[in-house]
Amino acid sequence: MELNRTRITFFIIVGLALLVVCSGLIFNFVINQTPPDIEPTDIATSPIGEAVEATPVVQLESPDPIFAPTYDANDGLPTYICGADAFGSYFTLQQMQLSGKDVEHGFYLGIVPFFLDDDPTYDVSEEQRTALLNSGQWDCLLTTLDSVALTSPGIITTIVDESAGADQLWVRDIDTVNDLRDKRITFSRGSVGEYFVYYALSIARLNPRFDVTLVPQDSVAEAIEAFNNGQADVVSGWEPDIYEAEAGGGVPLLSSGQMRIVIDVIVTSRQSIDNKADLVQAFHDSWFDTLKAQTENFDTAASQIAQWGHNDWSFVYAESASEDLVLWLESVAQADLGDNAFVMRDTTPIVNRLSIARRVWAASGAEVPNDDVIDLINPGFVSRSASQAQLQANGKPINDSFSISAQLDLSGVNTEDSITLAVLPCRRFSFVPESTELTLESRRILDDCVVPTLLQSVGLFLRVKGSSAWPGPAGTYTQQEILDFSQARGHSVVDYLVSQGIDPTRFIVEATLPPEDHWETEDPEKQAQDRFVEMTLITVGR
Repeated sequence: MELNRTRITFFIIVGLALLVVCSGLIFNFVINQTPPDIEPTDIATSPIGEAVEATPVVQLESPDPIFAPTYDANDGLPTYICGADAFGSYFTLQQMQLSGKDVEHGFYLGIVPFFLDDDPTYDVSEEQRTALLNSGQWDCLLTTLDSVALTSPGIITTIVDESAGADQLWVRDIDTVNDLRDKRITFSRGSVGEYFVYYALSIARLNPRFDVTLVPQDSVAEAIEAFNNGQADVVSGWEPDIYEAEAGGGVPLLSSGQMRIVIDVIVTSRQSIDNKADLVQAFHDSWFDTLKAQTENFDTAASQIAQWGHNDWSFVYAESASEDLVLWLESVAQADLGDNAFVMRDTTPIVNRLSIARRVWAASGAEVPNDDVIDLINPGFVSRSASQAQLQANGKPINDSFSISAQLDLSGVNTEDSITLAVLPCRRFSFVPESTELTLESRRILDDCVVPTLLQSVGLFLRVKGSSAWPGPAGTYTQQEILDFSQARGHSVVDYLVSQGIDPTRFIVEATLPPEDHWETEDPEKQAQDRFVEMTLITVGR
């Protein structure tokens, strides 16, 4: 019996050994049959177990920056590299180089101009721009605030401008933003034009993923072509290209002149702030010094921008420099040092706009960062520039309507000549019983549905129409009492919005009676239908 147990144990050990050897041989055979050009890291697994391609890595290779003709790489001055599109308010960089303000402040400015002269070397994608700034290869990037909200590539250190009409939404056979439902909308993908679409949809609580059909294109020119060819009902773009939409029967519905939602900013790399803060400060001092020179001697500034060259890229030519630059800047409200100092003393408006931009992008299905937007602003560089009296400008920008730091001048507005832009979807508000006082829930709804739009829509007014039930039995209330109570509820909504910083002159308060078959009713359902405050965004004449 003992012998049998020993044999059994022996056979078990031998069997296990053979199993291990065979397993090893099979594993080696499978590995050797795997194609040599496939690496384990090239394949990812989706949540449902399907193999998908991994996201490609953006190559960190920057085009060579352009320096002024006087640049001397051997004189010991540091360089400061900024990337920027061809845009009127961004040309302060070109002026800085040609005027020598960079050298005057102790550095050489290098500019990486995007899509320069159809040279493919300078075809820098949005992803590449973000990566180059985020890696610290560039010191700064001039871009839009909504782009910062989407990617967090660096830190906002200066406000450049507000778009004051340059960005526009053109439509065919559409009267209001509410009518965008079920329409085909085209735009340049990844651009501020895309964000402009999403924000317009958010006003009417339309979801870009379900309530409209998106027709993205690779450029604004291609988007306008798609609109003109009948492939879309709506096109979002910017001057001067957007005016080509008239050929397709387009008319303007909405512009950034009415809704100041597009803000250009200087975004500085975190590495530059951490490792060479003095140089970052020198750049900001030079920026405001150059902007001061532009406002005080515009013709000279325009001439310097033309002298920079690449005129078919900038559209600023030597023989018409001032006129060309004015055309760029008329629909752009530049932020001077005074405007920046005001904004950076209390960054709440910028923080709010970053938060709104994140919500708008997220509603479109985009993945947004989860960092705190408060950490995306550094007011210190503007503050130190503002403390230097020699940087304070005596002139004003071409368009001096930067709205964040100013009270809007509404003199001369004719509110009778108004056009409905959108009926806001929130209209049912609860009040404290038998009073015109808003409940906390109603205030929350106003904070979400109305306040953000009005704060960023300096060119729009709000028509507030209050309605109240007319309870029976007959003779309980007079018609005038119902109208007065309805208007009081409208005023209650306005009072709350004013307390949130909205100019009281931007409201038109009206009252309306219930339908005649609801007069003096004792039906609770009919009474409930008549208790509302309707709010309509309108444009007005001057």
